[in-house]
Amino acid sequence: MHQNGFDSLGYVKMFEEFIEKSIVPYEENIKSVLEFGCGSGPVLAELLERKGLVVDIYDLYFYPKKVYEGKMYDLITSTEVFEHLKEPLKILKLLVEHTNESGYIVLMTKFPPKEDESFLAWWYRRDPTHISFFTPKSFEIMAKMVGLKVLKIIDKNIVVFQKK
Repeated sequence: MHQNGFDSLGYVKMFEEFIEKSIVPYEENIKSVLEFGCGSGPVLAELLERKGLVVDIYDLYFYPKKVYEGKMYDLITSTEVFEHLKEPLKILKLLVEHTNESGYIVLMTKFPPKEDESFLAWWYRRDPTHISFFTPKSFEIMAKMVGLKVLKIIDKNIVVFQKK
């Protein structure tokens, strides 16, 4: 239901900062990308293409063709998706299966407040489509289960994994 596109300057700026912080440090190793859960306006995919990367897009609702089948990627991004998933570990495992050795998976989702009272007042949990919440520790546990290592946690909402 988000209406995000290039006409939303804040949305574009968010992705430019996301790229700068979480992708640029590893860009010499990245040529192919899967943008998993790109939404109706694949802004991140286009920004990555402008950097010379080959980008495939997938979104369950807007781009449902499973273009990733039979392919491997140097980088898979998934921004503001994992909080919507019923089976996040299953999806993370799927992403790992399509990541090249030493490739990267970069996820963006807001980490919840630690205190119960703050969590209950947290605006992000009030979205009825947000059904899963993650901490850096939960991502570390999931990473070990699927053959990833956590390289970096950025700004309390981004995790950079690398395939072992």
